[in-house]
Amino acid sequence: MGSLRVAGLAWAAAASPEWGVRRSRRCCRGVPLARPRAAAASLGAGQLRVGTEHGWLWDCRSGGARDYAREMEVAVRIVQVACTLCQRVQDSLLRPGPDAGGGGRVHAKLDRSPVTVADWGVQATVSWLLSSSFHDENISIVAEEDDETLSSSDGATLLESVVEAVNGCLVEAPNYGLRSPEKDLGAHDVIQAIRKCSSTGGPKGRFWVLDPVDGTLGFVRGDQYAIALALIEDGEVILGVLGCPNYPMKKEWLNYHQKYYRLMSKVAPPPLGSWNKGCVMYAQKGCGQAWMQPLVHDFGKLNWHHPREIQVSSISDPISATFCEPVEKANSSHSFTAGLAQSVGLRNQPLRVYSMVKYAAIARGDAEIFMKFARAGYKEKIWDHAAGVVIIKEAGGVVTDAGGHPLDFSRGVYLEGLDRGIIACSGALLHRRILDAVDASWNSSTL
Repeated sequence: MGSLRVAGLAWAAAASPEWGVRRSRRCCRGVPLARPRAAAASLGAGQLRVGTEHGWLWDCRSGGARDYAREMEVAVRIVQVACTLCQRVQDSLLRPGPDAGGGGRVHAKLDRSPVTVADWGVQATVSWLLSSSFHDENISIVAEEDDETLSSSDGATLLESVVEAVNGCLVEAPNYGLRSPEKDLGAHDVIQAIRKCSSTGGPKGRFWVLDPVDGTLGFVRGDQYAIALALIEDGEVILGVLGCPNYPMKKEWLNYHQKYYRLMSKVAPPPLGSWNKGCVMYAQKGCGQAWMQPLVHDFGKLNWHHPREIQVSSISDPISATFCEPVEKANSSHSFTAGLAQSVGLRNQPLRVYSMVKYAAIARGDAEIFMKFARAGYKEKIWDHAAGVVIIKEAGGVVTDAGGHPLDFSRGVYLEGLDRGIIACSGALLHRRILDAVDASWNSSTL
């Protein structure tokens, strides 16, 4: 795999016509990094600039938005690395036969939700790479996992697997334009990297939010999952990056279980170098655009097609709309969403997808509505929503709670003050109809 540090690699911010995507609202073009920054000020939003020192630098000049080029560059590259780690661990979990690597790699938390080598491995990897990239300057990270299991007397073998996974990825960091450690990390280094992700967020300052493997149940079943990384500043989500390693480029495949997709891919493998599945989506608040690029690990080469702009669907008629909901019934009421769907005239079967891939489906135009109404006592965590929310908004969609209020990421680890549930839509008309249906139905619900 080649390095991302390729001189003169031209990126076009407007997607290639072969992908059938609408042209950018503000067409952009690649410019050598050596050009003075002032000279680039007239260029459009979402521009990806290219130079010899770095593979690309994000440049958003829309609406007076602050320049977060460095943060976006680092975040996208780190999520690409994390996707590679996850793909390798998932392959080992699904490998048949006596030499399969799945044994002992899936564990249960106190709430019985699964956790894997990939969860801890990604958290340690992202923590180390963020600290390395920013030289430990004010790095604060809110993340899902802790080191309690790995640090226990029974966790030595598991910790060894995590360390192996982390080092296996970090050694390839230069392929993604990032720095590798001078020597392999030891168990203590990995534990410390995981522990560093112990920020509790809040209304002031800057912190990163990470869900190392969102949708771990889907991950262990060989289905959809996501790596979600967002930057929050003074309570506002500034940028979000979603890695979706199993997301098919043809949306029809979302309706099939991933096992069937894998089988069909073996029967009729995609052409070498084709963008068949797997992507990283990203957006910055205020840019008015969201983007998608293929996985470096999966795509197999650096001379990729241009990044593809993504936009929400233009469908506003409920009869033609598709709505997403969580697969798991434990933290979402399928019966309530079914009632809402009927009341607003939705006719398509719900698309039940693991993880924040549901947000990705809305942003990419593969679905129009995402509804989640948690059962009493369940508290939504910020890492389950931050990255997806900013990507949908910048792709042209709407995300609020069920009362129509913006989601509040300024109150710590949880989305405190959430009104009933979360609704994400491709447009304001569908969003309003869902809100009205919730108001009409809520008092008769059993949530």
